[in-house]
Amino acid sequence: MSEENGYTELFNQYAVEVGRYLPRRKRKDIQLEILSLLEDSLEDQSEEAGQRPDEAMAIEVLKKFGPPIIFAANYRKDNHLIGGKIFQLFLPTLQIVLALFALQYLIGLGLAIVNRQIDILAQLDNLFDGGLQVFGLVVLTFALLERTVPESWLRWPFKEMEKTWHPEKLRSNSNLVKVKPGEVVFEAITLVGFVILFGAFPHWVGFGSNLNGEWNFVPVLSENFSVYLPWIISYFLAKLILDIYLVGQTYWDNRTYWAAIGIKVYGILILFGLKYGPAIFGVNQAYLAKHSPAPKMLEWFTNSLNAWNTAFQIIITINIIIHLILLVRMVLKATIGREEITITLK
Repeated sequence: MSEENGYTELFNQYAVEVGRYLPRRKRKDIQLEILSLLEDSLEDQSEEAGQRPDEAMAIEVLKKFGPPIIFAANYRKDNHLIGGKIFQLFLPTLQIVLALFALQYLIGLGLAIVNRQIDILAQLDNLFDGGLQVFGLVVLTFALLERTVPESWLRWPFKEMEKTWHPEKLRSNSNLVKVKPGEVVFEAITLVGFVILFGAFPHWVGFGSNLNGEWNFVPVLSENFSVYLPWIISYFLAKLILDIYLVGQTYWDNRTYWAAIGIKVYGILILFGLKYGPAIFGVNQAYLAKHSPAPKMLEWFTNSLNAWNTAFQIIITINIIIHLILLVRMVLKATIGREEITITLK
């Protein structure tokens, strides 16, 4: 990599990092403006020193600009409920609090599923109501702090950051790739469908036919499926939360790669559980107590259970192999990285 490409990469990465703390609708324009400011500053320093621009000069320019999270405050107006000077402290706090709320919600959802006391509409209502309450509480707290606490008390974390931050740290987070919104949104919608189907209507998974003008249906998931349900639902929700985050961030970085790796490992463990645990296909006695499917359909399904579970074992084994290969690939991406940044702002 040439020296010019080296400092161009640092400038580009700096603009991307600043963009993480900016409103999405203005992000690209501001990032381009930041790149222009960096290049102008580098050119001025080069003329003042009487030598060609190099990476050492670029690092000195970036040091003057300061940590991305602090520089981003210059582009936030102070006429908002949360002012620009405190917003950079508010944002990570909000993310941590919402993450803890999501963890608490997932644990509660898992317990409700285990106890068979789940109402999917009520759970979704609790999720939105609880999330809005947590968001409102954090916003109100920071709005009060900004108006009642001396500014120096709120700025001290950033003063400490300015002492320890170095532009070379930008290289450690240069493993970026742009998110494809269409794919992520489609996956998110699919995940929501799976959560609703398996969380509230697992008895709808089955086969049916029209016999003599009468519709008959036989569910294929046995009562053993409830053993796996909390883990499957929590896996879907974890992927959904990551997808929502990615749509807002617009790119993959090392943190989101490792989050995806953790979710992938969790999914593989679930697959091993499905392979070696109780069979999920079988006659659901709870369903039969309330419905009367056609005897011939029920007899055929009962006699073919071994074939169903054998085929499922083969599918699970293939999926485990595929996901282990994908896991290795994801780990290599996160650890080795790429030679060039794949997000370009120009």
